[in-house]
Amino acid sequence: MASFASRAVCLVLISLALCHAVAGQATPAEQIVQAFKEITTLSDNLRIETQKINLVTALTLGPRVGPGFNAIITRVGKAGTMLQSPNMKALGAADAKTVVAALTTFVEVHQALLNVLIGKHGVLTLIPFFEPIRQALVALEATVDSFAFYLIAVIPTEKPAANQQFGSLGVTVSLAISTYEQPL
Repeated sequence: MASFASRAVCLVLISLALCHAVAGQATPAEQIVQAFKEITTLSDNLRIETQKINLVTALTLGPRVGPGFNAIITRVGKAGTMLQSPNMKALGAADAKTVVAALTTFVEVHQALLNVLIGKHGVLTLIPFFEPIRQALVALEATVDSFAFYLIAVIPTEKPAANQQFGSLGVTVSLAISTYEQPL
């Protein structure tokens, strides 16, 4: 009898552990929001570093801009891969709104980064980091375009809001690219 009781307790504990493991997994909306948080943090950290660039610090801080953008591009690419997963289905309206709120925050922070970068154009053209920055911006544009396509597919109820955010970001990215296409 003790053997049966211990087996029963063991089965109950295993069941509880499995339920906890399943309940502990992030929902698709939570995964997308987390990706946006990570990308937003990368963008904000690069904005802070880029703001510090001046004639004195350009040689030490300038080389960080290209790799900083590459880290953002890599993370956006990973998020795009996640969105392409066969397990990723269209989100409900409430989850889609949550995702668009995270998208909006990302766009605001990333536009702030791009505006700082545009403002530092004069200093950054004086040193040999001009072309890698332009190349990173072009790669960023392509990666974000691809990401936008897959994101909008999973938030169809918020397609207009997402399109507006990506459109706004696209304008700023295009301005940054055109700024870095030519020296002063």
